This record gives sequence, C-alpha cells and structure tokens, in this order.
Amino acid sequence: MKKITALLVAAIAAGVVSMPVSPAYAASPDGPAALLAKVDALNNQIEQANGKVDAANRKLSQDQKLEAALNVQIAALARLQYKRPALVVQFFEAGSVSQVLADITNDRLMAGKQRNFLLQARELRHQDQVARDSAATSLASLVVSRDEAKKVADQAVAQRNAELAERARAIAAAAAASPSTPISWSGSGPYPNRFAYGYCTWYVANRRFIPWLGNAIDWWPNARAYGQPEGQLPRVGAVMVTRESSYGHVAYVESVNGDGSWVVSEMNFIGWNRVSTRVIHPGQVPLVGFIY
Repeated sequence: MKKITALLVAAIAAGVVSMPVSPAYAASPDGPAALLAKVDALNNQIEQANGKVDAANRKLSQDQKLEAALNVQIAALARLQYKRPALVVQFFEAGSVSQVLADITNDRLMAGKQRNFLLQARELRHQDQVARDSAATSLASLVVSRDEAKKVADQAVAQRNAELAERARAIAAAAAASPSTPISWSGSGPYPNRFAYGYCTWYVANRRFIPWLGNAIDWWPNARAYGQPEGQLPRVGAVMVTRESSYGHVAYVESVNGDGSWVVSEMNFIGWNRVSTRVIHPGQVPLVGFIY
C-alpha cells in the first residue's frame, strides 16, 4: 500500500511541475496530499497492530504448550496413584504408618501444586487470549479505516488530476495565444515574501512589496482592501491579475508597448519555479485587471 501511495504522490508532483498550482489547495486538510498522509499514518498503525497481534499469538501458543505439559504431568501422576498398591499393602511394604502417611501427603502436595500451576496457566492463557482478541479487533478496525481513507484519497486524487488536466488545457490555450520566452533570474528580492516558493505569487512578491496574502485570484480584492489602486490599463511595475487558472495567475508588468500590448515576466506559467516573459495584447488573456 505504501508503494501505491508513493506512486500517487509522485503523479501529483509531476502534474504540479508543469502547471500553476495553488499552495492553499495543497495545504488543504481535504486535499490529496493530506488525505494520502492520513492513509500512510493508518498504514503505519496497521503495521504496528500486526506486530502486536503476532506477539500475542506467539504468547498464546506458549501458554497453550505450558497448559498441555501440565495436563500431561497431572495425568501421569493420576495414573501413578491409580497403580499404587492398596493402603494395607503400602503399610506392610513401608513398615510404618508414618512412612505411609508421609508418602500420601507428598503425593497430595505434589498433585495440589500441579493443579495450582495448571489453574494459573489456564488463567494466563485466558488473559492472553483476551489481549490477542483485542489486538485483532483493533487491527480489523484500522484496516477498515485505512480502506475508507484510501477510497476518499483516491477520489480526491482523481478530482485533482481532472482539475490539473483542465488547467493544463487552459494554460496551453493561453500559451498558444501569447507565447512565453524563458529568461534567467537571480531568484531573490528585497521584500519580505510569505508566499509558497516556485509559484507566480512568490515571484511577483519578490519583484515588489505585497502586504496581502491569498491565491492569485484573491489579489484583486485583497489589494483593494489594502487601499492599493487598481485599473484596466497596463503600467510598468503593475501586477497583472488574470483568470488563467482556477486559482488565478499574477505577473509583473515589465514594459508597455506603443501598440497597446505589454510585456510581463512571470513564474510557473511554462513550469513550476521557471521564470519567463511574454507579450500580451488586449483581449488575449482573461484579464481581471492591474494592481498599481
């Protein structure tokens, strides 16, 4: 099961590399990563429970062997007592009453001790049987929980993959309309950055000060709440906000051309943690607006 989980995680990671992905979604308690982590945790608990059941089974087997050995000894003692001569014969053979009474007392004492050992062994076996049954019940419950969690995780992964596929189609269409050119970048900025590394939001927050938080699509209302001016015309240094994915996309306006087009630099448009530029003409992208 761990191999299956690892493959699913790898598949998600492969999808993330090539298209914009929201860090908020990845951190969601209902997201695929969190659900798969829950499956892994349950798998670990199942492995531990299997170890407990195995140890309980071995202990129970030892108890049963001990009980069987005591039963054999008691049975042998009973046969020995059955084969003993009658009390009168024992008296004549022993030569004294005290000797006969001592032999009888020793036999009874030994039989009593063995019976006590047998009772203790049976009680120990009973306790170990209860512990083993409890461990087996716990294991069965964990398996059911793991299977249910795995089912939910599989559904979340399927939904996530469908979203990634749809996002890839949207980005491919946008890229075809406005080709992007990879560029080199120093990878640092002078401003405090609280966004997830490698995403479009992280890149823009390195290019200019961004006091708000949220996914790219949330920047438009969040910037307004901070009193930041907004508009529909590109300006150098502005943040372009688009609906190029279900979580939005942001880019940094590098220049504005005389024909009304503008040049942006951005991250995670052609691939995760990759910076590129493109020339955009009015109407080419699902533009929300510009944050000045």
